[in-house]
Amino acid sequence: MAWSFQIIVASIGSLLIGLSVEIFYLSTFPQGEVQETNPEQTLPAEISAEQLHQLAESITVKVLSGENWGSGIIIQKKGQTYTVVTNNHVLIFGNGSSYPVQTPDGQIYTANLVKTIDFDGNDLGLLQFQSDKNYTIASLADSSILAVDQEVFAAGFPFEADESKARGFVFTIGKVELVINKVLVGGYQIGYSNEIQKGMSGGPLLNSKGQVIGINSMHKYPLWGNPYVFQDGSVASEAMRQEMSQLSWAVPIQTLLTQAPQFADRNNFSERINLRKPPKYIPGVSQD
Repeated sequence: MAWSFQIIVASIGSLLIGLSVEIFYLSTFPQGEVQETNPEQTLPAEISAEQLHQLAESITVKVLSGENWGSGIIIQKKGQTYTVVTNNHVLIFGNGSSYPVQTPDGQIYTANLVKTIDFDGNDLGLLQFQSDKNYTIASLADSSILAVDQEVFAAGFPFEADESKARGFVFTIGKVELVINKVLVGGYQIGYSNEIQKGMSGGPLLNSKGQVIGINSMHKYPLWGNPYVFQDGSVASEAMRQEMSQLSWAVPIQTLLTQAPQFADRNNFSERINLRKPPKYIPGVSQD
């Protein structure tokens, strides 16, 4: 993994977990209801980087998997059941049935793997844990408009073999560089400049309004193999691999919601990702 400079926005104070945070358009719901908001009605026009950092930290969990860990995003609460989305490749190091999940307040819960949803080869997985505490629920992008040069914010927990040296929660700022219509194996579709390190897989990729638009999935400059293979079996050209290897890659949140629409609930996520302008052309690839 290439360790490059990254912009890390320092936290401006301890986040009060479990309290309503109006500035983040998130609120506490009575038990038994799904914690959601309608972005069209309550989403502020702008959120500062400091506020985005706090929001990202409040919705991101550490997923412990064997001797490794990754990150995850709290996407729903029903009653006392919380649902977390992460990457499937984060989960393969665990026992395949249950995983310790550390919430933003430091509590560790046993989360069970949701086995009833087939993600059809996309690098996604779902966990559920029980808690009577109130944790912040992520707002998922509704008909998100993605564009090259759009500012994005990525977060998660970088892995360190010696946990005493672990950096803890990291928040980075970058921009979208590529949005490809020809999807990579694993469902990777959004290429962005943010530094994603091992352990940040499964964490949120946010837009400037604080909505989750993707799940961090692959860091820059992979150390082995050729991950730049498309779902139709074709392989990226050498020129394309060189360009793509300089970017981190995410699975769009729309992929999750298309295959598991029950997590969209009251919001309408039926539209595919729209592009304000066409994806950047890459030599050797037919943009279907």
